[in-house]
Amino acid sequence: MRSLVALLLGMTLWSLAACGEIPQPFRHDGINAAVAPPGPRGVVVRPPGDGPSDQALVRAIVKRLTDQDIPASTRSAASGSWVLDAATETTIAAKTLRWRLIAPDGDTPAEFTQTIPAALWDKAGPATIDRLADELVARYAGALHGEAAEAAAPPRVPTVRIEKLGGLPGDGDAALPKALGNALRRLGLVLAGAEAELIVRGRVALVPGRAGEEVLDVTWIVLDARTGEELGKAAQQGALPKGRLSGPWGALAGDIAAGGAEGIADIIAAIPQK
Repeated sequence: MRSLVALLLGMTLWSLAACGEIPQPFRHDGINAAVAPPGPRGVVVRPPGDGPSDQALVRAIVKRLTDQDIPASTRSAASGSWVLDAATETTIAAKTLRWRLIAPDGDTPAEFTQTIPAALWDKAGPATIDRLADELVARYAGALHGEAAEAAAPPRVPTVRIEKLGGLPGDGDAALPKALGNALRRLGLVLAGAEAELIVRGRVALVPGRAGEEVLDVTWIVLDARTGEELGKAAQQGALPKGRLSGPWGALAGDIAAGGAEGIADIIAAIPQK
C-alpha cells in the first residue's frame, strides 16, 4: 500500500511547468535605498519557517510586492525599511500564520492571520502558494503605498461546478468528485450548482498496463459555463494493481483529487479578472 501511495503522489501534473531561476550575477539581493522609488515603502519579508512551502510563499510575496512597485526583499535592508514576518503555530490539523507588518519605529499597525490545513501546507503547490500571497499582499499593499484607506480585497474567486462522472469501477463515480470538491474547497475555491461560472469536467480512463497493473488516466477540463469555452486542462496518470479500483476507492480518491485540484486551481488563477 505504501508503494501505491508513493506512486500516486508521483502522478504527473501537466497544467503548469516549473522553470529554474536564470543566473543573475549582477543582481542586488537587498533593497537598495539609493534607487528605491520615493513613494512606496521598502519592506523585508521574512520566511515563517525553513521548509519548502515557507520559502516558496516568501518568494511569491516578494514578487507580488515588486510587481506593485513596492521595493521588497528577503535580505536585510537599510534602516527605514518595514518588516513583514509571521509567528507560526502548527498542530496536527492546521498551520497558522500570524503576519505582522512592522514599521521602522516598531509599531505594528496591522496583523493578518492565515490558517491552512496541515496536510495541504506540507505539499503546497503553486495554487495554494499564490492564493496565500495574493491575500497577504492585498491586505498590506495600501499601507506600504502610504495610503490611509483600507487595502483592497483579494481578487474575486469564480464559482465552480463539478460535473458528474460515469462508468468508473467501484464507487469511483461518487468518491472521486466528492474528494475533488473537498480538495478545491481547501484551496479556497467556491463550489456552486447551476449558477456556477466555471465547469470542471473529468475524463477518466482505465487502460491495461504492465503485467498485473492498470493505468489510470485522468484529465480535468475547466470550461466557461456561459460560453462552453475550454480554459485549460490538468492531466494525471498513474499505474495501479489490477482490480484495485473495483471496490471502495477510499484514500486513493483523495490522493488523486489533491493533485488534480492543484492543477485546476492554477488554471482558474490564470483566468483574467473581469
